[in-house]
Amino acid sequence: MKNIKFKTIQFVLLLVVIFASCKKKDELDRSYEAAKIVGVKINNELFTPTYNANTASIIVPAGRDLSKVKLQVLVANGDVIDFENNQIRDVRKPLNLSLKGSNGEDVNTVLKIQSPPLLSTFIIEGLTIPKADVHFSSTSLIVQVPKNTNLTNLKVTMDFVNGTLVDFTNGQAADYTTQKTFKVRGVDGETIYNYDFIITTEQVGPASVRAMTVNGIATDSVVFVAPSTIIPYVKGITDFSNANVTISAGFGNRIDPSFTGTGLNLLNATEKVKITGSDGIEKQFTIGVPQLSLKPVLSKDYASFGFGANDLTGVAFSGSNIIVPNNTTVAALSPLYYDLAGVQKGALNRTGTVVGNSIRKVATDSKGVILSVSLGLVTSDQFIYKWDNVTSAPVPYITYNSASLGLGTTAFRAAGINVTGSLDGDAIITVPRAQSTDIFVWTVTGGVLNPTPTKYSFPYAATGFYFSIEPMPIGTPGFIGSATGTNFNGIISLSNTMSELGKTSGLSASDCKVYKFNNRIYLGFVVFALGKGAYFRLADITDNKTTSVQNPIMNVLMPSTASNGNVTMDVDIAKVNGKLHAVFVCTNIGMQLYQLEQ
Repeated sequence: MKNIKFKTIQFVLLLVVIFASCKKKDELDRSYEAAKIVGVKINNELFTPTYNANTASIIVPAGRDLSKVKLQVLVANGDVIDFENNQIRDVRKPLNLSLKGSNGEDVNTVLKIQSPPLLSTFIIEGLTIPKADVHFSSTSLIVQVPKNTNLTNLKVTMDFVNGTLVDFTNGQAADYTTQKTFKVRGVDGETIYNYDFIITTEQVGPASVRAMTVNGIATDSVVFVAPSTIIPYVKGITDFSNANVTISAGFGNRIDPSFTGTGLNLLNATEKVKITGSDGIEKQFTIGVPQLSLKPVLSKDYASFGFGANDLTGVAFSGSNIIVPNNTTVAALSPLYYDLAGVQKGALNRTGTVVGNSIRKVATDSKGVILSVSLGLVTSDQFIYKWDNVTSAPVPYITYNSASLGLGTTAFRAAGINVTGSLDGDAIITVPRAQSTDIFVWTVTGGVLNPTPTKYSFPYAATGFYFSIEPMPIGTPGFIGSATGTNFNGIISLSNTMSELGKTSGLSASDCKVYKFNNRIYLGFVVFALGKGAYFRLADITDNKTTSVQNPIMNVLMPSTASNGNVTMDVDIAKVNGKLHAVFVCTNIGMQLYQLEQ
């Protein structure tokens, strides 16, 4: 026991010795450090020097008078020999100072205080140049002159505070159609400052963005949104989540070289770029969610259809045709179809069909095969008919009635029909029940239809006469709902079992379309706004459905003050003639067709 106590005491004493040795070594290390200037006060303003060997440099703002300044030199580990602080001195030339260190060593240090040249006078003979049009920075002089100025023979005079021109002759005529350079010698008599010199009739000034390209696709405009967001309007769809971006900044602007522009996710609206304007001021911009800037291939107003009020109910592509179901042709019970120029070419063949009231909605699969659903309002058999194309004969594809759907004696009224995939491969078909939460889903596997639907419930009651449940692309779970009713108005993301995953409320919408293109999933939808018209929207919902719906990549208004009594609108997206297209319709307003890809 005594032996253990003795060893413990030895150990404690050893620690004390080690600690004392380390402390003494640290004090010795500091005592051997050389004296060094660590700060300089100029007229009571503190500056920190940078070192190059034994030269300590201080740079103060351009144009400062260095001939009479109150100077204080702050030294660590020593003092300045034969130097009195806080005296008025001329520091235009470097000062040779001797420092005596606490370690007993003397150090000779050169203190260089610099204030770069500042443009004080600029004159072009025969022209009046506002001061706001003369942009002088640490590396350039850019001057904007009036339009149509002849730049080939200008006489320039300029002077500087804290500097003398080296290689430029004032008042000498010169050609300024191309960039020039000049040099200014600083007041220290040694430092040479180099400047690019541009005189131009183009607009110059603060940092700005003139144009951009996104994945090689040019913008037709870049819109600035205060305080610091730039939104590129791009002339074709591309993967905005993995974008290579080039920026054309304003005239004479400089883009921060740290901006590479590669692999940017522009859908998050968080990417930044710093640009220094020709005024020398750096500004940071946020790149907002890009917008598709497209002109419609076809724009057809509602009156040109010849339909009655509130009678247009949907739209779908089949080949190079656009199918438009409606209530006006109820006597013929046939949806009409149009070519891409908006010319009516015919109506779907109705031979042998049994339709409850009228064909109200149509949908097409990935190959343009057409499915239709009738209004219904009966308990007896109803049929979903299939056309292989717009000129083929219809065949009954799905048969159902109130009893087979588990509704007993309640008449079934369809709210819409949507399909994803291919009917000769794998597909999903949805038909929601109007003014109900009931949703019926049929599946097709390997071209074989399962005739027994699965019944699900929409998360919100009191839906309208028209609403839709759009399946996600085959291989991607879930659905997108579009509804306008008492308890919900908007777009909702749903799981495989119709449970809510996220939503965007406050939108008057009743149908939508999901399409997978180049491994990205896009959602097209129409929003009716009373007194404004119909907004035709496209969102990339691959990564975040709810946020993307709120920040679409296309948002085009077809203006109108017309109402929409049944809240009927629709959209379809498909490859037409080898290019991705989208067609949007809204009853009482009209139809527009867009080619989305270049």
